[in-house]
Amino acid sequence: MAGRRAVLRGVLAATGAAAAGAGAMAASTPTATRRGPYRTAVRLRWLGVAGWEIAIDGGPSILFDPYLSRMPCLAPDGTLDPGLPLRPDPATVDRIAARRLVGPPELILVSHGHFDHVLDVPQLLSRPAWAGARIRTVCDETVRHLLVAMETPRSRTDDVIQVKGGEYLRFDGYTVEVFRSLHSQFADHGYFAPGRRVAPPRRPATLGDLVEGDTLAYQVSVDDGPSILLMGASNFVERELTGIRPDAAVIPMSSHSAVHGYLDRLLSAVGHPPLLLPSHHDDMVTPVTGTPQGLAATTDPSATTELTRAAGPGSRVLSPRHLQPVDVTAALT
Repeated sequence: MAGRRAVLRGVLAATGAAAAGAGAMAASTPTATRRGPYRTAVRLRWLGVAGWEIAIDGGPSILFDPYLSRMPCLAPDGTLDPGLPLRPDPATVDRIAARRLVGPPELILVSHGHFDHVLDVPQLLSRPAWAGARIRTVCDETVRHLLVAMETPRSRTDDVIQVKGGEYLRFDGYTVEVFRSLHSQFADHGYFAPGRRVAPPRRPATLGDLVEGDTLAYQVSVDDGPSILLMGASNFVERELTGIRPDAAVIPMSSHSAVHGYLDRLLSAVGHPPLLLPSHHDDMVTPVTGTPQGLAATTDPSATTELTRAAGPGSRVLSPRHLQPVDVTAALT
């Protein structure tokens, strides 16, 4: 019996040592590596709030959370008021789409269903000038039902790519990886307009009718170009993002005081990207058609300061300006 116990102990010890060695190897091997130098130029354009345009040189463009209406949304105490009416600004949306965007996007990526992320998507999908282009929307089930409820053309909602996190999608010239994520939290740990839709509701009339659904994050990786992490809210699922290595990351800087170690944990999980851009750090209501000086005054400078303090020594923080392109490829060179 003693001999059998000795043999068993030896087997277990050997197995444990092998497992420890394998674990050490796995821990020391990153799940992704950065791929520079880059031959494909990529530009980012901040649309305000959490919205961005990604323009790929010689290829398509992609929109992320495009919100341009910037309608009244605050109660007298400065908090978001879910009872306020939805008041999109079609003239402004069309003007910016015609004069500032590079053209019809191939994809519109939506992080979640709140008004400041999805309200203007139906109008962009309905633009007569873009009628001949195929535009696909990547979103969760809730956003798909909200698009139907907002009377988005059937031809566009039929082209929705419904996701829930974990998808790794191949397109011509780039890939899109989808991650489960979380919404920002107020100081008391709640957040604006939670909820989910499993069927199209009545036509949304108030801010609170556009509920969150499931929040998602995306990584767009351009062939022979940089990879960009896009987030729409100041929270994340650490285990989802740990090990990815984007070249650039768009970092939402809205309320995150209730999220433990938000920036430190996030930047550590994604390996301190070489290029960081703060986002979702303006007042959300000043018309984006205003003067550059006036728009700059709506941006919270403390967001850039806080992000710079959290960034690693190999990271560069660029503070974007509304509607002005940022040459990501050049910034990484």
